[in-house]
Amino acid sequence: MFRFLCLLSLVCAVPIAQAKQFRVSPKDDWFGTLTGDQLRPGDELVLHAGIYSDPRRLVIRLRGENEKPIVIRSAEGESVIFRRPDAKQNTLNLEGCQHLTLRGIEIIGGAAGIRIGPRQDVQSNHVVLEDLHIHHIGGVAVTCNFEGASYHTMIFRRNHIHHTAGHGEAFYLGANHGKATLSNSLIQDNYIHHLNGPSVSQGDGIEIKQGSFGNRISGNVIHDTNYPAITVYGTAGNDRNVITDNLIWNSGDHGIQSAADAIVHGNYISNTAGCGIYSREHQGTVPGNLTIKNNFVIAKSDPAIRVIGKQSASKAIELVGNTLMGASNQIVVRLEGLQSVTATENRGCGAIVGPREMTESWSKIDRAKATLPKLEHHPAKALLPRNELQLRFTIE
Repeated sequence: MFRFLCLLSLVCAVPIAQAKQFRVSPKDDWFGTLTGDQLRPGDELVLHAGIYSDPRRLVIRLRGENEKPIVIRSAEGESVIFRRPDAKQNTLNLEGCQHLTLRGIEIIGGAAGIRIGPRQDVQSNHVVLEDLHIHHIGGVAVTCNFEGASYHTMIFRRNHIHHTAGHGEAFYLGANHGKATLSNSLIQDNYIHHLNGPSVSQGDGIEIKQGSFGNRISGNVIHDTNYPAITVYGTAGNDRNVITDNLIWNSGDHGIQSAADAIVHGNYISNTAGCGIYSREHQGTVPGNLTIKNNFVIAKSDPAIRVIGKQSASKAIELVGNTLMGASNQIVVRLEGLQSVTATENRGCGAIVGPREMTESWSKIDRAKATLPKLEHHPAKALLPRNELQLRFTIE
């Protein structure tokens, strides 16, 4: 018994590793700290004001643990800028990172702002990017598109992204034909704009590729994009993606493009060069399992909602409670080739082309004013006057 108690006292005396806080500035070896393995689960790296720039390829491979993330952030009230000196490399590369948070950093230049991928057989997941300012990038702002990679439980929130180049997306998530997928992730309260410069070839705001599933795109403010503000494909039979409470205007294409397997709910869309909400077959996914509910859309010339389906689609398109405003002689809803449609309590101004269920659900109104979200704690709040924003979604 005595021997057991002695052994127990020795075990209890072993010190438990405590989380540490490290502080660096541009004059310190910040590059070595970021690329090394000094930071352990629960540690925090505080970056002091200045410009962090180095021609070497900056690769972060840090892994925290559940409830003990590694946090890399700017010091309170200080301006921290990562500036890539050229476009030969990405500004930041995250490889095999898990339970890692980046917060409050400005990112300029590089071939891409942040590229996230696996490290050999270690996938990147539980990565949080929040309160970042990413702009004047040589390509996409944030990518999760390594072929063969499976990303999950990612959180991208309150980031301000603008003036990209090349493909030009703010968020490029997953890869074509399901060759990389993103699942159960959150893209929330980001302010995304001006992805339509002369060097942008595509320029979606948020693009989530085929086979990605269970993601929530919520509360984003997106305007002046070259391609759709939000693009999602199908989920290959997995949980639907949810697109809700986003504010969209001045898209050079459609506002929201969704092939299938999505809930498109409570979005505000105005002044798009294409349709407000658009669905068609894409990469083998046929429109279906799609709920379009309580959206407010002001149509410019194309329909507020257009769905081009196939009779082979087995799951319904559901349209409920949408307010869709166009000219009195304008087609505001066009539904084609659909096997099954459910429609109730839609209203607006304009003509309907489609099945009986849609026309019977339609109530005509001449004017409408959206009740927009307050955008508390949103990066767009300080940059967009409330009265000007409201006018974009008002028809007198």
